[in-house]
Amino acid sequence: MTLKPTPTLFALGLVALATSAQAETERQLGAHEHGAALLTLAAENQTLAVSLDTPAYNLVGFEQAPASDAQRDQVGSALATLARADAVLDLPAAAQCTLVTHAVEAATWEGIDAHDDHDEEHHDEHADEHHDDHDHEHEDEHSDDHAHEDEHHEDHERDHAKNAHSDVLVEWTYRCENLDALHTVTVSAFEHFPNLTDLQVQYLGDDWQGAAQLTPGNTRLDLN
Repeated sequence: MTLKPTPTLFALGLVALATSAQAETERQLGAHEHGAALLTLAAENQTLAVSLDTPAYNLVGFEQAPASDAQRDQVGSALATLARADAVLDLPAAAQCTLVTHAVEAATWEGIDAHDDHDEEHHDEHADEHHDDHDHEHEDEHSDDHAHEDEHHEDHERDHAKNAHSDVLVEWTYRCENLDALHTVTVSAFEHFPNLTDLQVQYLGDDWQGAAQLTPGNTRLDLN
């Protein structure tokens, strides 16, 4: 996963917009609620900045750091989707928008790439298994001594993970040759991430400013 800095263009206006939207979202939905997320759009000149602030659950179905190959694959798949230009919005062709940069900030996803390759990991697992068979008798003696301690520790970690909250912040920057044509967009995030059910939207541009609440049954955003 590649972490990039927040775009600096009109940063103060975007930060103010996001802060206001975040406060309103927390007032309506609570600080962290599964299914709910915040989407902000800010446009100036030929630049469109989009950000999504969401619980990790909405993207992958769990909050804790990935604990298995299957969960790492889920995160890798989500990262690959988030890298796409249509990850959250289907922008009108007339606006001629091109994705320039995207950034993901997620503490529990550190070290996971969008195209995660487990071949080496599986190879190591087989090598370790062969080595484990060779030393099985010696390991049994030590593992028996620590079995109860490890079980207690794992139970504690699972309980902690269940109660943990993890948020993901994603930012996209587009260059739009014709921002005047950006009047109506369709939110595609619901299609890609079915756990997302309630999206609070705040938008700010030279010709439009406002807020909206979107759902899987209402994905059209009119910018006015």
